[in-house]
Amino acid sequence: MMNKVLGVCMVALIAGAATADVFNDNVGNHLAGGDLHDFFQSQGFDHLDIVSVSITNDTTNLYIDITLNADLDATNWGKYVVGIDTGNNPGDNSTDPGSWNRNVDWGRGITHFIGTWADDGGSGFGGELRHYDGSAWSLIDATWLGGGLITGSDAGHAAGVQSIVVNFAAMGLSIGDTFEFDVFSTGGGPDPGVDHLSRSDPSTVDWATTSVAGPFLSYTLVPAPSSVALLGLGGLAVARRRR
Repeated sequence: MMNKVLGVCMVALIAGAATADVFNDNVGNHLAGGDLHDFFQSQGFDHLDIVSVSITNDTTNLYIDITLNADLDATNWGKYVVGIDTGNNPGDNSTDPGSWNRNVDWGRGITHFIGTWADDGGSGFGGELRHYDGSAWSLIDATWLGGGLITGSDAGHAAGVQSIVVNFAAMGLSIGDTFEFDVFSTGGGPDPGVDHLSRSDPSTVDWATTSVAGPFLSYTLVPAPSSVALLGLGGLAVARRRR
């Protein structure tokens, strides 16, 4: 009985240990060591200043939380974008419709574009999932279509968090796959990326200058904690039988 209790506790510990990957960004005015250019920070556009991005997954969905340096409920505009390269084709660096006609240079091809908005004083969430098939861009799903492949939440807006949920199979990904990505904040088209997660310095100096991404980050889809727990139970069961 003691071995059984110990085994269950170990499984619970394994399941509880799974955490999101957190990618931190420089914060604040670039004149003081941050990465938001003074042109934007001096105008109070802190809701475009990325603090961090956390990513995790379960057996179906990818969960992306973008934390900004301001209360999103206090603003009536703001776009938060994720560019993904799955490596499944050469990708594309065009901006229309690949990057919503934003004045952005990804520095490479991307295969998927996740564009989201919080434009209504923080009281809602909207988003689109787009795909480059090797020759053209297409819309996979959108919150306004209701297909369920991209959803999100405004529950964290007061704390500056834009929460995105995407079905990773819709991007051709499976557990164990690794993809590379960047995240940027922006306004309306054809604005640049005001703050890129991939850079520790300003990505642009004003609304008219193209923003340039830095080296992409990466994330690997891992088995969900519940799956790990079940594997742990199986291993413990085998160990008991062998005794």
